[in-house]
Amino acid sequence: MPLKAILLDFDGVIADTENHHIAAWQRTLSALGWQVSDEVAARSAEVDDREFLGELFAGRGIVSQKIEDWVLRKQILTVQMLKDSPRFYPGAVELIRLLHGKAKLAVVSGTWRENIKALLAAADLDDCFDTIVGKEDVTSLKPAAEAYLLALKKLRVSARSAVAIEDSPAGLASARAAGIRVVAIGHRHPFGDWVGDSLYVSGFEPVEGLLRNLGM
Repeated sequence: MPLKAILLDFDGVIADTENHHIAAWQRTLSALGWQVSDEVAARSAEVDDREFLGELFAGRGIVSQKIEDWVLRKQILTVQMLKDSPRFYPGAVELIRLLHGKAKLAVVSGTWRENIKALLAAADLDDCFDTIVGKEDVTSLKPAAEAYLLALKKLRVSARSAVAIEDSPAGLASARAAGIRVVAIGHRHPFGDWVGDSLYVSGFEPVEGLLRNLGM
C-alpha cells in the first residue's frame, strides 16, 4: 500500500531536548534546596513529569499534594529554555521540509503540545505538520496505542498506509500496537534488543538514504 503518512515522535526523534528537561528540573528543585545530579534528573526524560517527581518525593519520604504546582513550574521553565535554545537532531529540519507535501505528517508525542509548538516555531516548521498529538490529548501514554490511533483518526489514514519513527521501546511498542510499521532511530543509541524487528537507522543523515528506506 502506498505510504500516505509519516508519524514522528518528538523528544529523542526530532528534537534533542534531554538537557532542557534536566536543567529545568534542577532549577525547579533548587527552590526546595535540593541539588539533583544530572544522572538522577535524566530520569525525567524517560517518564512523565508527575511520575518523576512522585518518585523523588517518595524516595525522600515526602507526601505532597502540590506535585501539579511543581510540574507546572518546571513546564514554564522548559518552554522558555526551548524557545531560547532550540536543538534539533542533524537532518531533522531538512527531512521534515522535504517530506512536507509528499505525505501527511504528524507529531505523536508524550510531551506537552506547548513544547512541540515552541520548537517547531523556532525552525519555521509550524505549517509542515497536519496534526500534533501531545500528552494532554490522551489518557494513556506510550506504550499504549492511544496516541497513534488518535493520530491515524485525525489524519484519516489507515495504519497500513503509515509509518512511525520512534527512539524508545515504549514508542516502538505503541506504534506496533496501533498496527503501524515502525522505523527505530538511534541518534545516540546504538542498535540493540530495544529495536526488535523494526528497521534501524542511526540518524536522519543522509536524508536521501532515509527517504529511500521510507519508500519515498
